[in-house]
Amino acid sequence: MPCHENKYQSCQVENWCVCQWAFASYIQKAGGCSAIQHIQCDAINIHAFFAYEKSSEDQHKEALQCIYDRCFSSSN
Repeated sequence: MPCHENKYQSCQVENWCVCQWAFASYIQKAGGCSAIQHIQCDAINIHAFFAYEKSSEDQHKEALQCIYDRCFSSSN
């Protein structure tokens, strides 16, 4: 991805904002929560969190569990 300072140079993506549905898909395609990059827990949209809670889709349940595990477990 082009760097902010120099668009002709490539930089590694550090923080990437995605919609709740893309996040759920990303987890699934990566092979599970343990295979994804760091989650910026303080940047999670609470409405996305609530949507995951209301959903009966397995993919959304997995995303919700991933957020719980990464952001709200006692080991974090």
